Amino acid sequence: MELQSLIYLFVGVSFTIYFGLALWTKASSTKDFYIENNSFNPVFSGISIAVDFISAATFISLCGAFLNSGYESFAYIIGITSGFVLLTFLVVPYLKKMECLSIPLFFEKRYNSKSIKLFTIIIVVLVSFIYISAQLKGVGIIFSRIFQIDLSTAILIGMGITLLYTFIGGMKNIAYTQIAQYIIILFSFMTPIFFLTIEFTNSYIPQMAIFSKSTIFEDRYLIEVFEQTLTDFGFKSFSDFSILNSLAIVISLSLGVASLPHILIKFFSSPSTIDARKSSLWALIFVSIIYTSISSLFILSTLNLVKHTNDVEYDAFINNEIENNEGKWLKTWEKTGLVKFDDLNNNRKIDLINDSNLSELSINPDALSLLTPEIANLPNWVISLVLAGALSATLSTITGLILLIKTTISYELLKENFIQNSIKKVIFSKLLIVLIIVLATLFYIPNYTILQTVAISFTICAATLFPTLILGIFYNKTNKLGAILGMLVGLFFTITYIIYFLYLDNSNNLFFGISSEGIGTIGAILNIITNVVISKITSKSQKNIDESIDFTRVSK
Repeated sequence: MELQSLIYLFVGVSFTIYFGLALWTKASSTKDFYIENNSFNPVFSGISIAVDFISAATFISLCGAFLNSGYESFAYIIGITSGFVLLTFLVVPYLKKMECLSIPLFFEKRYNSKSIKLFTIIIVVLVSFIYISAQLKGVGIIFSRIFQIDLSTAILIGMGITLLYTFIGGMKNIAYTQIAQYIIILFSFMTPIFFLTIEFTNSYIPQMAIFSKSTIFEDRYLIEVFEQTLTDFGFKSFSDFSILNSLAIVISLSLGVASLPHILIKFFSSPSTIDARKSSLWALIFVSIIYTSISSLFILSTLNLVKHTNDVEYDAFINNEIENNEGKWLKTWEKTGLVKFDDLNNNRKIDLINDSNLSELSINPDALSLLTPEIANLPNWVISLVLAGALSATLSTITGLILLIKTTISYELLKENFIQNSIKKVIFSKLLIVLIIVLATLFYIPNYTILQTVAISFTICAATLFPTLILGIFYNKTNKLGAILGMLVGLFFTITYIIYFLYLDNSNNLFFGISSEGIGTIGAILNIITNVVISKITSKSQKNIDESIDFTRVSK
Protein backbone atom coordinates (compact mmCIF):
# COMPACT_ATOMS: atom_id res chain seq x y z
CA MET A 1 0.00 0.00 0.00
CA GLU A 2 1.14 3.55 -0.76
CA LEU A 3 2.80 5.27 2.21
CA GLN A 4 0.34 8.11 2.79
CA SER A 5 -2.66 5.75 2.69
CA LEU A 6 -0.93 3.43 5.12
CA ILE A 7 -0.25 6.34 7.50
CA TYR A 8 -3.95 7.28 7.50
CA LEU A 9 -4.86 3.65 8.11
CA PHE A 10 -2.51 3.11 11.05
CA VAL A 11 -3.33 6.42 12.72
CA GLY A 12 -7.06 5.93 12.10
CA VAL A 13 -7.05 2.43 13.61
CA SER A 14 -5.10 3.57 16.66
CA PHE A 15 -7.51 6.47 17.21
CA THR A 16 -10.46 4.12 16.92
CA ILE A 17 -8.95 1.85 19.58
CA TYR A 18 -8.28 4.72 22.00
CA PHE A 19 -11.65 6.42 21.64
CA GLY A 20 -13.50 3.10 21.69
CA LEU A 21 -11.85 2.03 24.93
CA ALA A 22 -12.36 5.49 26.43
CA LEU A 23 -16.10 5.45 25.70
CA TRP A 24 -16.46 1.82 26.81
CA THR A 25 -14.87 2.51 30.19
CA LYS A 26 -16.15 6.06 30.62
CA ALA A 27 -16.16 7.23 34.22
CA SER A 28 -19.69 7.20 35.63
CA SER A 29 -19.03 8.63 39.09
CA THR A 30 -16.75 11.00 40.93
CA LYS A 31 -14.77 8.06 42.27
CA ASP A 32 -14.28 6.61 38.80
CA PHE A 33 -13.32 10.03 37.53
CA TYR A 34 -10.68 10.58 40.19
CA ILE A 35 -9.17 7.11 40.57
CA GLU A 36 -8.77 3.85 38.76
CA ASN A 37 -10.71 0.73 39.68
CA ASN A 38 -9.23 -0.56 42.93
CA SER A 39 -9.32 -4.13 41.64
CA PHE A 40 -6.85 -3.22 38.93
CA ASN A 41 -4.01 -5.70 38.44
CA PRO A 42 -0.54 -4.37 39.45
CA VAL A 43 0.80 -5.42 36.03
CA PHE A 44 -1.83 -3.32 34.24
CA SER A 45 -1.27 -0.49 36.70
CA GLY A 46 2.46 -0.71 35.96
CA ILE A 47 1.76 -0.40 32.25
CA SER A 48 -0.41 2.65 32.89
CA ILE A 49 2.37 4.30 34.91
CA ALA A 50 5.04 3.38 32.35
CA VAL A 51 3.14 5.00 29.50
CA ASP A 52 3.36 8.40 31.22
CA PHE A 53 7.15 8.08 31.19
CA ILE A 54 7.12 7.59 27.43
CA SER A 55 5.89 11.00 26.36
CA ALA A 56 6.75 13.15 23.35
CA ALA A 57 10.01 13.98 25.10
CA THR A 58 11.05 10.32 25.03
CA PHE A 59 9.51 9.13 21.80
CA ILE A 60 10.11 12.19 19.62
CA SER A 61 12.73 14.47 21.12
CA LEU A 62 15.37 12.22 22.69
CA CYS A 63 16.41 10.78 19.33
CA GLY A 64 17.58 14.18 18.06
CA ALA A 65 19.08 15.35 21.34
CA PHE A 66 22.60 14.79 20.04
CA LEU A 67 22.03 17.42 17.37
CA ASN A 68 21.83 19.98 20.19
CA SER A 69 23.53 18.59 23.27
CA GLY A 70 25.93 15.83 22.26
CA TYR A 71 26.91 13.55 25.12
CA GLU A 72 25.06 15.74 27.62
CA SER A 73 21.93 14.05 26.24
CA PHE A 74 22.76 11.03 28.41
CA ALA A 75 22.08 13.25 31.43
CA TYR A 76 18.41 13.30 30.48
CA ILE A 77 18.19 9.50 30.36
CA ILE A 78 20.04 9.04 33.66
CA GLY A 79 18.05 11.79 35.38
CA ILE A 80 14.63 10.54 34.29
CA THR A 81 15.28 6.87 35.08
CA SER A 82 16.94 7.55 38.45
CA GLY A 83 14.06 9.86 39.30
CA PHE A 84 11.64 7.02 38.80
CA VAL A 85 13.63 4.89 41.27
CA LEU A 86 13.50 7.72 43.84
CA LEU A 87 9.79 8.09 43.26
CA THR A 88 9.20 4.38 43.82
CA PHE A 89 11.26 3.85 46.96
CA LEU A 90 11.55 7.27 48.58
CA VAL A 91 8.18 8.93 48.02
CA VAL A 92 5.32 6.58 47.06
CA PRO A 93 5.37 4.20 50.09
CA TYR A 94 5.14 7.03 52.60
CA LEU A 95 2.51 9.06 50.80
CA LYS A 96 0.51 5.90 50.17
CA LYS A 97 0.57 5.07 53.86
CA MET A 98 -0.96 8.45 54.65
CA GLU A 99 -3.45 7.95 51.79
CA CYS A 100 -2.24 11.18 50.22
CA LEU A 101 -1.01 10.40 46.72
CA SER A 102 -1.89 13.97 45.83
CA ILE A 103 0.92 16.33 46.79
CA PRO A 104 -1.39 19.23 47.80
CA LEU A 105 -3.38 16.90 50.07
CA PHE A 106 -0.20 15.56 51.67
CA PHE A 107 1.09 19.07 52.35
CA GLU A 108 -2.26 20.11 53.81
CA LYS A 109 -2.29 17.08 56.12
CA ARG A 110 1.40 17.24 57.02
CA TYR A 111 1.53 20.99 57.71
CA ASN A 112 -2.11 21.46 58.78
CA SER A 113 -2.44 24.37 56.38
CA LYS A 114 -4.83 25.23 53.56
CA SER A 115 -2.57 28.08 52.39
CA ILE A 116 0.31 25.71 51.58
CA LYS A 117 -2.20 23.49 49.79
CA LEU A 118 -3.32 26.40 47.60
CA PHE A 119 0.29 27.40 46.87
CA THR A 120 1.11 23.83 45.91
CA ILE A 121 -1.89 23.66 43.56
CA ILE A 122 -0.55 26.75 41.77
CA ILE A 123 2.84 25.05 41.33
CA VAL A 124 1.21 21.82 40.10
CA VAL A 125 -0.81 23.73 37.49
CA LEU A 126 2.28 25.70 36.40
CA VAL A 127 4.35 22.54 35.99
CA SER A 128 1.55 20.79 34.11
CA PHE A 129 1.08 23.81 31.87
CA ILE A 130 4.71 23.80 30.71
CA TYR A 131 4.62 20.02 30.29
CA ILE A 132 1.44 20.22 28.18
CA SER A 133 2.92 22.92 25.95
CA ALA A 134 5.81 20.59 25.08
CA GLN A 135 3.44 17.70 24.32
CA LEU A 136 1.27 19.90 22.10
CA LYS A 137 4.33 20.77 20.05
CA GLY A 138 4.88 17.03 19.66
CA VAL A 139 1.29 16.56 18.48
CA GLY A 140 1.83 19.38 15.99
CA ILE A 141 4.99 17.77 14.58
CA ILE A 142 3.20 14.45 14.14
CA PHE A 143 0.18 16.01 12.43
CA SER A 144 2.41 18.15 10.22
CA ARG A 145 3.90 14.94 8.81
CA ILE A 146 0.59 13.07 8.63
CA PHE A 147 -1.17 15.84 6.70
CA GLN A 148 1.99 17.36 5.14
CA ILE A 149 1.22 20.86 6.38
CA ASP A 150 3.20 23.56 8.17
CA LEU A 151 3.84 23.16 11.89
CA SER A 152 1.72 26.13 13.04
CA THR A 153 -1.43 24.82 11.35
CA ALA A 154 -0.72 21.30 12.60
CA ILE A 155 -0.41 22.52 16.19
CA LEU A 156 -3.86 24.14 15.97
CA ILE A 157 -5.33 20.86 14.68
CA GLY A 158 -3.57 19.05 17.49
CA MET A 159 -5.07 21.46 20.00
CA GLY A 160 -8.57 20.62 18.79
CA ILE A 161 -7.94 16.86 18.92
CA THR A 162 -6.46 17.22 22.40
CA LEU A 163 -9.51 19.09 23.69
CA LEU A 164 -11.81 16.39 22.33
CA TYR A 165 -9.68 13.53 23.64
CA THR A 166 -9.32 14.89 27.16
CA PHE A 167 -13.03 15.53 27.77
CA ILE A 168 -14.13 11.91 27.37
CA GLY A 169 -13.68 10.73 30.94
CA GLY A 170 -11.51 10.13 33.96
CA MET A 171 -8.72 7.91 35.26
CA LYS A 172 -10.68 4.71 34.81
CA ASN A 173 -10.74 4.94 31.03
CA ILE A 174 -7.16 6.22 30.93
CA ALA A 175 -5.86 3.01 32.52
CA TYR A 176 -7.54 0.72 29.99
CA THR A 177 -6.61 2.92 27.07
CA GLN A 178 -2.97 3.09 28.14
CA ILE A 179 -2.61 -0.69 28.03
CA ALA A 180 -3.40 -0.57 24.31
CA GLN A 181 -1.22 2.51 23.97
CA TYR A 182 1.79 0.85 25.56
CA ILE A 183 1.61 -2.11 23.16
CA ILE A 184 1.54 0.23 20.17
CA ILE A 185 4.25 2.47 21.65
CA LEU A 186 6.53 -0.49 22.38
CA PHE A 187 6.37 -1.96 18.88
CA SER A 188 6.49 1.41 17.12
CA PHE A 189 9.49 2.60 19.14
CA MET A 190 11.51 -0.62 19.03
CA THR A 191 10.87 -1.75 15.43
CA PRO A 192 13.01 0.88 13.64
CA ILE A 193 15.78 0.45 16.22
CA PHE A 194 15.73 -3.28 15.53
CA PHE A 195 16.12 -2.68 11.78
CA LEU A 196 18.94 -0.17 12.33
CA THR A 197 20.71 -2.48 14.77
CA ILE A 198 20.84 -5.20 12.13
CA GLU A 199 22.03 -2.73 9.47
CA PHE A 200 24.80 -1.05 11.45
CA THR A 201 26.01 -3.74 13.90
CA ASN A 202 26.64 -7.47 14.17
CA SER A 203 23.97 -7.70 16.89
CA TYR A 204 20.23 -8.37 16.80
CA ILE A 205 19.45 -6.85 20.21
CA PRO A 206 18.83 -3.07 20.17
CA GLN A 207 19.87 -2.65 23.81
CA MET A 208 23.28 -4.19 22.98
CA ALA A 209 23.94 -2.24 19.77
CA ILE A 210 26.06 0.36 21.54
CA PHE A 211 28.47 -2.39 22.68
CA SER A 212 28.58 -4.24 19.34
CA LYS A 213 31.02 -4.23 16.43
CA SER A 214 30.20 -1.98 13.50
CA THR A 215 29.31 -3.49 10.12
CA ILE A 216 30.70 -0.38 8.41
CA PHE A 217 34.15 -0.74 9.96
CA GLU A 218 34.23 -4.35 11.11
CA ASP A 219 37.34 -3.98 13.22
CA ARG A 220 35.87 -1.15 15.32
CA TYR A 221 33.09 -0.92 17.87
CA LEU A 222 30.02 1.13 17.05
CA ILE A 223 30.79 3.71 19.74
CA GLU A 224 34.21 4.35 18.16
CA VAL A 225 32.71 4.86 14.72
CA PHE A 226 30.11 7.15 16.25
CA GLU A 227 32.67 9.37 17.98
CA GLN A 228 34.65 9.66 14.76
CA THR A 229 31.48 10.60 12.89
CA LEU A 230 30.67 13.32 15.42
CA THR A 231 34.14 14.80 14.99
CA ASP A 232 34.13 14.57 11.18
CA PHE A 233 30.74 16.17 10.69
CA GLY A 234 30.79 18.90 13.29
CA PHE A 235 28.44 17.39 15.87
CA LYS A 236 29.17 17.84 19.56
CA SER A 237 31.67 15.16 20.52
CA PHE A 238 32.83 13.88 23.89
CA SER A 239 35.41 16.68 24.09
CA ASP A 240 32.53 19.18 24.43
CA PHE A 241 31.07 17.32 27.40
CA SER A 242 30.39 19.49 30.50
CA ILE A 243 30.55 17.39 33.65
CA LEU A 244 29.15 20.05 36.01
CA ASN A 245 26.17 20.94 33.84
CA SER A 246 25.42 17.29 33.12
CA LEU A 247 25.50 16.48 36.83
CA ALA A 248 23.19 19.41 37.58
CA ILE A 249 20.75 18.23 34.90
CA VAL A 250 20.83 14.66 36.23
CA ILE A 251 20.09 15.78 39.79
CA SER A 252 17.45 18.29 38.73
CA LEU A 253 15.59 15.82 36.49
CA SER A 254 15.90 13.06 39.08
CA LEU A 255 14.36 15.18 41.84
CA GLY A 256 11.75 16.55 39.45
CA VAL A 257 10.60 13.15 38.22
CA ALA A 258 10.45 11.88 41.81
CA SER A 259 7.82 14.51 42.57
CA LEU A 260 5.85 14.55 39.31
CA PRO A 261 2.21 15.03 40.36
CA HIS A 262 0.63 13.21 37.39
CA ILE A 263 2.74 10.11 38.10
CA LEU A 264 2.06 10.07 41.83
CA ILE A 265 -1.69 10.15 41.28
CA LYS A 266 -1.46 6.85 39.38
CA PHE A 267 -0.55 5.00 42.58
CA PHE A 268 -3.83 5.97 44.24
CA SER A 269 -5.53 2.97 42.63
CA SER A 270 -3.36 0.52 44.58
CA PRO A 271 -5.19 -0.77 47.67
CA SER A 272 -2.02 -1.00 49.76
CA THR A 273 1.60 0.13 49.96
CA ILE A 274 2.75 -3.35 48.90
CA ASP A 275 0.55 -3.23 45.81
CA ALA A 276 1.87 0.24 45.01
CA ARG A 277 5.42 -1.14 45.12
CA LYS A 278 4.40 -4.03 42.86
CA SER A 279 2.96 -1.56 40.39
CA SER A 280 6.19 0.45 40.58
CA LEU A 281 8.29 -2.64 39.90
CA TRP A 282 6.25 -3.57 36.84
CA ALA A 283 6.33 0.03 35.63
CA LEU A 284 10.13 0.03 35.97
CA ILE A 285 10.34 -3.15 33.89
CA PHE A 286 8.11 -1.76 31.13
CA VAL A 287 9.97 1.56 31.13
CA SER A 288 13.39 -0.15 31.05
CA ILE A 289 12.58 -2.08 27.88
CA ILE A 290 12.41 1.21 26.01
CA TYR A 291 14.86 3.38 27.94
CA THR A 292 17.71 0.86 27.71
CA SER A 293 17.57 1.13 23.92
CA ILE A 294 17.66 4.93 23.74
CA SER A 295 21.46 5.13 23.97
CA SER A 296 21.70 2.90 20.91
CA LEU A 297 19.08 5.03 19.19
CA PHE A 298 21.26 8.13 19.67
CA ILE A 299 24.07 6.48 17.76
CA LEU A 300 22.08 4.62 15.14
CA SER A 301 19.93 7.59 14.12
CA THR A 302 22.99 9.83 13.68
CA LEU A 303 24.91 7.24 11.63
CA ASN A 304 21.76 6.59 9.62
CA LEU A 305 21.47 10.30 8.79
CA VAL A 306 25.10 10.56 7.68
CA LYS A 307 25.04 7.38 5.61
CA HIS A 308 21.92 8.19 3.61
CA THR A 309 22.19 11.96 3.09
CA ASN A 310 25.81 13.12 3.01
CA ASP A 311 27.35 13.85 -0.41
CA VAL A 312 24.17 12.78 -2.23
CA GLU A 313 22.96 14.33 -5.50
CA TYR A 314 19.94 16.40 -4.44
CA ASP A 315 17.80 16.15 -7.60
CA ALA A 316 18.36 12.42 -8.04
CA PHE A 317 17.72 11.92 -4.32
CA ILE A 318 14.32 13.63 -4.09
CA ASN A 319 13.18 11.95 -7.32
CA ASN A 320 14.02 8.48 -5.95
CA GLU A 321 16.60 7.88 -8.71
CA ILE A 322 19.32 6.58 -6.38
CA GLU A 323 19.27 2.83 -5.91
CA ASN A 324 18.42 1.70 -2.36
CA ASN A 325 18.27 5.31 -1.17
CA GLU A 326 14.93 7.00 -1.78
CA GLY A 327 14.77 10.67 -0.83
CA LYS A 328 11.21 11.70 -1.53
CA TRP A 329 10.83 12.19 2.22
CA LEU A 330 12.97 15.33 1.99
CA LYS A 331 10.41 17.22 -0.12
CA THR A 332 7.59 15.93 2.07
CA TRP A 333 9.24 17.15 5.26
CA GLU A 334 10.26 20.49 3.73
CA LYS A 335 6.53 21.27 3.49
CA THR A 336 6.34 21.11 7.28
CA GLY A 337 9.16 23.61 7.76
CA LEU A 338 10.99 21.17 10.04
CA VAL A 339 13.57 20.17 7.42
CA LYS A 340 15.35 22.51 5.02
CA PHE A 341 18.01 22.04 2.34
CA ASP A 342 20.16 25.06 1.50
CA ASP A 343 22.75 24.49 -1.24
CA LEU A 344 25.40 26.81 0.18
CA ASN A 345 28.15 25.84 -2.27
CA ASN A 346 25.82 25.45 -5.28
CA ASN A 347 27.04 21.97 -6.19
CA ARG A 348 23.53 20.43 -6.09
CA LYS A 349 24.69 17.95 -3.47
CA ILE A 350 23.65 17.52 0.14
CA ASP A 351 26.74 18.23 2.22
CA LEU A 352 26.37 17.71 5.96
CA ILE A 353 29.55 19.75 6.27
CA ASN A 354 31.17 21.90 3.59
CA ASP A 355 34.26 24.10 3.27
CA SER A 356 32.67 26.63 5.62
CA ASN A 357 32.00 23.92 8.25
CA LEU A 358 28.26 24.48 7.80
CA SER A 359 25.64 21.82 7.18
CA GLU A 360 23.41 22.27 4.16
CA LEU A 361 20.69 20.07 5.65
CA SER A 362 18.86 21.67 8.54
CA ILE A 363 16.74 19.28 10.64
CA ASN A 364 14.71 20.22 13.67
CA PRO A 365 15.98 17.87 16.42
CA ASP A 366 12.38 17.09 17.40
CA ALA A 367 11.72 15.71 13.91
CA LEU A 368 14.64 13.25 13.72
CA SER A 369 12.85 10.40 15.49
CA LEU A 370 9.97 10.45 13.01
CA LEU A 371 12.39 11.02 10.13
CA THR A 372 14.73 8.14 10.94
CA PRO A 373 12.67 5.26 9.44
CA GLU A 374 12.08 7.27 6.26
CA ILE A 375 15.76 8.18 5.95
CA ALA A 376 16.66 4.51 6.43
CA ASN A 377 14.22 3.46 3.66
CA LEU A 378 12.40 1.14 6.04
CA PRO A 379 9.12 -0.47 4.92
CA ASN A 380 6.08 1.81 4.73
CA TRP A 381 4.33 -0.07 7.53
CA VAL A 382 7.24 0.75 9.87
CA ILE A 383 7.04 4.47 9.02
CA SER A 384 3.28 4.45 9.61
CA LEU A 385 3.62 2.49 12.84
CA VAL A 386 6.15 5.00 14.22
CA LEU A 387 3.77 7.92 13.57
CA ALA A 388 0.89 6.07 15.25
CA GLY A 389 3.07 5.20 18.24
CA ALA A 390 4.39 8.75 18.61
CA LEU A 391 0.85 10.12 18.58
CA SER A 392 -0.17 7.52 21.15
CA ALA A 393 2.67 8.44 23.51
CA THR A 394 1.97 12.14 23.21
CA LEU A 395 -1.80 11.99 23.66
CA SER A 396 -1.43 9.63 26.61
CA THR A 397 0.77 12.08 28.50
CA ILE A 398 -1.44 15.06 27.66
CA THR A 399 -4.48 13.17 28.91
CA GLY A 400 -2.77 12.33 32.19
CA LEU A 401 -1.74 15.95 32.70
CA ILE A 402 -5.21 17.29 31.89
CA LEU A 403 -6.73 14.75 34.25
CA LEU A 404 -4.34 15.91 36.97
CA ILE A 405 -5.46 19.51 36.52
CA LYS A 406 -9.13 18.45 36.48
CA THR A 407 -8.85 16.52 39.72
CA THR A 408 -6.61 19.10 41.37
CA ILE A 409 -9.10 21.86 40.65
CA SER A 410 -12.40 19.99 41.12
CA TYR A 411 -11.47 17.53 43.87
CA GLU A 412 -8.97 19.52 45.91
CA LEU A 413 -9.67 23.18 45.28
CA LEU A 414 -13.36 23.50 44.49
CA LYS A 415 -14.38 21.11 47.28
CA GLU A 416 -13.39 23.90 49.66
CA ASN A 417 -16.65 25.55 48.53
CA PHE A 418 -15.06 28.43 46.68
CA ILE A 419 -17.90 27.72 44.26
CA GLN A 420 -21.09 26.41 45.87
CA ASN A 421 -23.06 25.06 42.90
CA SER A 422 -21.84 21.68 41.62
CA ILE A 423 -22.77 22.49 38.01
CA LYS A 424 -20.81 25.72 38.20
CA LYS A 425 -17.85 23.75 39.53
CA VAL A 426 -17.91 21.43 36.51
CA ILE A 427 -18.25 24.36 34.09
CA PHE A 428 -15.43 26.25 35.81
CA SER A 429 -13.18 23.19 35.68
CA LYS A 430 -13.83 22.59 31.96
CA LEU A 431 -13.35 26.24 31.04
CA LEU A 432 -10.08 26.26 32.93
CA ILE A 433 -8.91 23.20 30.97
CA VAL A 434 -9.79 24.89 27.68
CA LEU A 435 -7.93 28.03 28.74
CA ILE A 436 -4.82 26.07 29.78
CA ILE A 437 -4.70 24.08 26.52
CA VAL A 438 -5.14 27.22 24.41
CA LEU A 439 -2.47 29.13 26.33
CA ALA A 440 -0.15 26.11 26.30
CA THR A 441 -0.52 25.98 22.51
CA LEU A 442 0.68 29.60 22.29
CA PHE A 443 3.45 29.20 24.86
CA TYR A 444 6.96 28.44 23.63
CA ILE A 445 10.59 28.72 24.66
CA PRO A 446 12.80 30.09 21.86
CA ASN A 447 15.15 27.51 20.32
CA TYR A 448 14.14 24.86 22.85
CA THR A 449 13.24 21.29 21.94
CA ILE A 450 10.38 19.26 23.42
CA LEU A 451 12.85 17.47 25.69
CA GLN A 452 14.34 20.70 26.99
CA THR A 453 10.91 22.23 27.59
CA VAL A 454 9.80 19.18 29.57
CA ALA A 455 13.05 19.44 31.55
CA ILE A 456 12.03 22.97 32.58
CA SER A 457 8.88 21.60 34.22
CA PHE A 458 11.00 18.94 35.96
CA THR A 459 13.47 21.50 37.25
CA ILE A 460 10.65 23.58 38.78
CA CYS A 461 9.38 20.44 40.55
CA ALA A 462 12.91 19.77 41.80
CA ALA A 463 13.26 23.25 43.25
CA THR A 464 9.85 23.37 44.93
CA LEU A 465 7.96 20.12 45.51
CA PHE A 466 10.64 17.48 46.07
CA PRO A 467 12.56 19.14 48.97
CA THR A 468 9.30 19.92 50.77
CA LEU A 469 8.09 16.35 50.26
CA ILE A 470 11.26 14.76 51.60
CA LEU A 471 11.59 17.11 54.56
CA GLY A 472 7.92 16.60 55.33
CA ILE A 473 8.45 12.83 55.48
CA PHE A 474 11.86 12.55 57.13
CA TYR A 475 12.39 15.78 59.09
CA ASN A 476 10.03 16.13 62.05
CA LYS A 477 10.90 19.74 62.82
CA THR A 478 9.93 21.19 59.46
CA ASN A 479 6.82 23.35 59.78
CA LYS A 480 4.34 25.31 57.71
CA LEU A 481 6.31 28.55 57.61
CA GLY A 482 9.56 26.79 56.71
CA ALA A 483 7.86 24.79 53.96
CA ILE A 484 6.12 27.79 52.39
CA LEU A 485 9.19 30.04 52.47
CA GLY A 486 11.40 27.21 51.22
CA MET A 487 9.15 26.64 48.20
CA LEU A 488 8.88 30.39 47.59
CA VAL A 489 12.67 30.80 47.56
CA GLY A 490 13.16 27.75 45.33
CA LEU A 491 10.42 28.85 42.93
CA PHE A 492 11.50 32.50 42.76
CA PHE A 493 15.17 31.68 42.19
CA THR A 494 14.48 29.01 39.56
CA ILE A 495 11.82 30.94 37.64
CA THR A 496 13.93 34.12 37.65
CA TYR A 497 16.97 32.24 36.36
CA ILE A 498 14.95 30.50 33.65
CA ILE A 499 13.21 33.67 32.44
CA TYR A 500 16.43 35.69 32.41
CA PHE A 501 18.57 33.24 30.46
CA LEU A 502 15.85 31.97 28.12
CA TYR A 503 14.13 35.23 27.24
CA LEU A 504 16.32 38.19 28.26
CA ASP A 505 19.99 37.21 27.96
CA ASN A 506 21.22 35.06 25.07
CA SER A 507 24.91 35.45 25.87
CA ASN A 508 25.12 31.98 27.47
CA ASN A 509 27.03 33.55 30.36
CA LEU A 510 25.43 31.02 32.71
CA PHE A 511 25.95 30.66 36.45
CA PHE A 512 28.88 28.20 36.66
CA GLY A 513 27.82 27.02 33.20
CA ILE A 514 24.60 25.48 34.57
CA SER A 515 21.76 25.54 32.04
CA SER A 516 18.15 26.30 32.86
CA GLU A 517 17.35 22.56 32.77
CA GLY A 518 19.78 21.95 35.63
CA ILE A 519 19.22 25.03 37.76
CA GLY A 520 16.58 23.21 39.79
CA THR A 521 19.47 21.55 41.62
CA ILE A 522 20.53 24.91 43.06
CA GLY A 523 16.90 25.83 43.69
CA ALA A 524 16.41 22.61 45.66
CA ILE A 525 19.46 23.36 47.82
CA LEU A 526 18.18 26.87 48.56
CA ASN A 527 14.75 25.43 49.35
CA ILE A 528 16.17 22.95 51.86
CA ILE A 529 18.39 25.53 53.55
CA THR A 530 15.52 28.02 53.87
CA ASN A 531 13.10 25.38 55.10
CA VAL A 532 15.45 24.01 57.78
CA VAL A 533 16.62 27.42 59.04
CA ILE A 534 13.12 28.95 59.22
CA SER A 535 11.69 25.80 60.83
CA LYS A 536 14.37 25.86 63.53
CA ILE A 537 13.89 29.55 64.23
CA THR A 538 10.11 29.25 64.49
CA SER A 539 9.92 25.72 65.94
CA LYS A 540 8.53 26.88 69.30
CA SER A 541 5.65 28.75 67.73
CA GLN A 542 4.73 25.97 65.29
CA LYS A 543 2.87 22.74 65.99
CA ASN A 544 4.84 19.70 64.82
CA ILE A 545 3.08 16.45 64.03
CA ASP A 546 5.70 13.96 65.12
CA GLU A 547 3.31 11.10 65.68
CA SER A 548 1.88 11.37 62.18
CA ILE A 549 5.32 11.47 60.56
CA ASP A 550 6.62 8.59 62.68
CA PHE A 551 3.60 6.59 61.58
CA THR A 552 4.30 7.46 57.95
CA ARG A 553 7.92 6.37 58.07
CA VAL A 554 7.09 2.96 59.55
CA SER A 555 6.13 1.52 56.17
CA LYS A 556 4.56 -1.92 56.14
